Amino acid sequence: MKIQRNLVTPKVSQSQPAQPPLSALSRPPAATLARDTFEQRPSTNSLKPRLEGAPLAESTVVSRYQGPEEAASGGRTVDNAVLQTFLAEHPEIKTAQDLINYSSAQKLNFQTLCNQLGVNDDELTASRTVNLSEYVYSGPVLAPNLQSTVTGANAFFITQFKTDTYNPDGGTSTRNCGPTSLAMALRAQGMMPEGLSPEQQIDYARGLMYPNAEGSMVEANGQQYRVLDQDGENTDISAVTAAAGSVGAGGSQATGWGALDDALASGKTVVCPGNVGSEWSASFPNPSAYHLEGDGHFMAVLGRTEDGKYLVADPLYPDGVVEMTRAQLEPFFRLNTSQDPVFAAIGPDIDPAIG
Repeated sequence: MKIQRNLVTPKVSQSQPAQPPLSALSRPPAATLARDTFEQRPSTNSLKPRLEGAPLAESTVVSRYQGPEEAASGGRTVDNAVLQTFLAEHPEIKTAQDLINYSSAQKLNFQTLCNQLGVNDDELTASRTVNLSEYVYSGPVLAPNLQSTVTGANAFFITQFKTDTYNPDGGTSTRNCGPTSLAMALRAQGMMPEGLSPEQQIDYARGLMYPNAEGSMVEANGQQYRVLDQDGENTDISAVTAAAGSVGAGGSQATGWGALDDALASGKTVVCPGNVGSEWSASFPNPSAYHLEGDGHFMAVLGRTEDGKYLVADPLYPDGVVEMTRAQLEPFFRLNTSQDPVFAAIGPDIDPAIG
């Protein structure tokens, strides 16, 4: 695909602000990820809809699990053939940051390049670790072991406090967001012991996170399980990661949108630390129901929908799993200067081929 070089550094009218220098597009350093440093930051980006103004090409059917080969059914379509061709010609370009680096090396205006490729420069600048293949197809690669609907994912949902539907025995105010998110991720992987109540599942997950703390034993279906009832104690992402590894549920920690999408595509659920606030609660269908407490928080992502939304399981929201776009998820990760997600991946790899 030929990029028109006569469009490099176009003239700017007096009414149009000049583009920032490409040096300003270098990725900022990641912030310290210690849980007690989480803080809320105001938004600095106004994200535009994905593929705004993208050229529409004749649909090509691709298999959700087998890559770009044609498939008779069960597939996703190519929404942006121009970008697909460009990425095929430049296999070294995987992420938005790679595209930023390419435009700088080739002395191309980044906004103009994005316009030619049918993607939004503001969105790519805000989410630099996203895989550009996300903007080629009509939806993501869906792992067959994960749910792709809210109804399916709600089978694993738990609140960290008392609710009639999702945790009848829970406390009124807890710091159980980490254990609850881990419990949901394990449930979605089929790795939670049967017979435990939702509150016992939370305490079981906390016990996995802190194996040296003094716990107690509960019986379920004739088996004894160790639980740790310390609802008022904070937790951290390292404990979540170690806990998953201790029961054979993988347990690896990573950063970035591309890594998060790859983890979900490979069949893993993810547990994410982040930041809550009014902008985050506004991402939910019923913001007034959100139990807004403190700042540092955990939630789980249990899968993706066919159109690419994330199935978000936030234990502070009493109404169950919610579909969210990347733009709706972004406020949760504002503790990091780059606004990238940090997460623990829970579960085995399925390794589907991604087209």
